[in-house]
Amino acid sequence: MTQKKVHSSKTNKSEPTLKDSQNVLTILGILVILLISYFAYQASGLEFVLLLWVGVLIGFSLFHARFAFASVYRQIVETGNTEMLRAHMFMLGIATTLFAPILMFDISAFSNITEGALSPISIGLVIGAFLFGFGMEMGSGLAPASFYTAEGGRTALLCTVFGFLTGAVIGAYHFGFWNETLPSVSEFSLATDTGLGYFGAWGIQAAIFALIVILSYIYKKRKRPPLLPALPTAVGWKKIVFGSWPLWVGALVLAVLNATVFVIQGEPWKLTAAFTLWGSKLLMNLGMDVSQWQYWIAEERIVALMEPLMMDSVSVLNLGVILGTFISLTLGGMIRFSKIHFHLAILALAGGFLMGYGATISFGANIGAYFSGIASFSLHAWIWALMAILGVSAAYTVGKKFNLVQR
Repeated sequence: MTQKKVHSSKTNKSEPTLKDSQNVLTILGILVILLISYFAYQASGLEFVLLLWVGVLIGFSLFHARFAFASVYRQIVETGNTEMLRAHMFMLGIATTLFAPILMFDISAFSNITEGALSPISIGLVIGAFLFGFGMEMGSGLAPASFYTAEGGRTALLCTVFGFLTGAVIGAYHFGFWNETLPSVSEFSLATDTGLGYFGAWGIQAAIFALIVILSYIYKKRKRPPLLPALPTAVGWKKIVFGSWPLWVGALVLAVLNATVFVIQGEPWKLTAAFTLWGSKLLMNLGMDVSQWQYWIAEERIVALMEPLMMDSVSVLNLGVILGTFISLTLGGMIRFSKIHFHLAILALAGGFLMGYGATISFGANIGAYFSGIASFSLHAWIWALMAILGVSAAYTVGKKFNLVQR
């Protein structure tokens, strides 16, 4: 009996079902993971192999929990749904709890120096986070509605990713202006720069998470926003591999996996830096000297730029995330592309560009600046989250006023 027949006989008719697995693509993805594992081991040993496979697990978890980092803000602004917001607070609470002892006791599996995702407070942070939020709403190819269900969603995603890569590189070129030329304040830890210590800072952040959850429930009771749409699923044990997980499961798993990344490489999960590196390396191969850009002057960044890709932990980790997501899509029969309207492609490109540019000048995006930043007790992360929400709200208002995007 095929997987499709099992779904049709046992799942709720109101829930969409996944298509048959794309086995050839799944095997291809596994072979690529094994090949990269070999090269990663040759270049950097067991540490990077572990990072690659943790990345695969992250990609697998992101897909199956449908855990949207981008759309949580969009849901608040567009529909008022706060279900994903509560899941985020749970995830951040778990991550904060796990990060605190790692930072306090300098826990590292491979004797790396433990460094949280702390960044300065600058004009680039404020402007970049706003641009990221604006672009995220404008080019919604990374939102669940487009990525998982909408016609042409995968095509739109490719446009968004290309725009993101381009924006990230140009953001690196302008990085010095936004963060060095204009006024800025040094990184600020709620734990070590306030006298609270990690236990005190944990208590403050836990109280904030709890308050947000309580307010979201009050809002839900008063406004009764629409529920999140049903997602493709399966039954029984197949739900682990093929179906959708509860949001709280995704939140828990992602928090644990981010802490695992922290212990392995000495710093938590970051995403944007990989795109900036890949795009800059491409320009170098085309003959452009990017090493003089202010972004690459920092010692750890210039080393990554000059060394082979398999010796960069951020790249290896995020290759794993991409491949883990790819295999999850193939298992669900979801690798498919279709034509999209020209104006939607332009919106996806432009939105992706703003996201990449904004993320680079603001020291990260939903992963490095928000998820890992807040879990690392960095003040800049809270500022980033606020400005990103304002950016989403502004883009939604503009789009609604001028009818730019059809939902």
